[in-house]
Amino acid sequence: MKPMLTLTFLSITYLSFSQADKSSQVTSFVKRDYQIEYPKSWTLDTSGLAGSELFVLSPVENDSDKFKENVSLIIQNLAGQSIGLDKYKEISEKQIASLGTDIKLLESSKVKKSKGDFYRISYIMSQANFKLIIASYCYIKGEKAYLITFTSEVDKYEQYKTIGDKILDSFQFRK
Repeated sequence: MKPMLTLTFLSITYLSFSQADKSSQVTSFVKRDYQIEYPKSWTLDTSGLAGSELFVLSPVENDSDKFKENVSLIIQNLAGQSIGLDKYKEISEKQIASLGTDIKLLESSKVKKSKGDFYRISYIMSQANFKLIIASYCYIKGEKAYLITFTSEVDKYEQYKTIGDKILDSFQFRK
């Protein structure tokens, strides 16, 4: 599991450019097991970058911007590992310290909602030349962990928080 989380967060440095979304139009990405909604003005990348299922990337803000705010989804196979939400939360909290520098944990909690229980973690960290806020939701269904992560530069977080939260909250399992 550690390599997957590390790859997720290292891939963040791959991304560049950003822009606030001004559109209220959304589109859906639908797979057999899940679906997620995101603004039409954002770009969907399903190339498998860093072991991801998808990245949804914000549009370019201007020529001097060097980071695209984004949401990623990684699905981890947990078969035979007996890892539930509580154990996943414990492992994740330990691994965060190795992902960057100047790490500050903001939240780590289990959330109960009608669409299912999930684990939510958010923290600030420095990675490469960026100071980032990362907010992740983790669902465990069957023997798979679904890790949906919103990443933003700290100084642009308030500008992107609403849309980032909407994308994270739109994730749902299909029957």
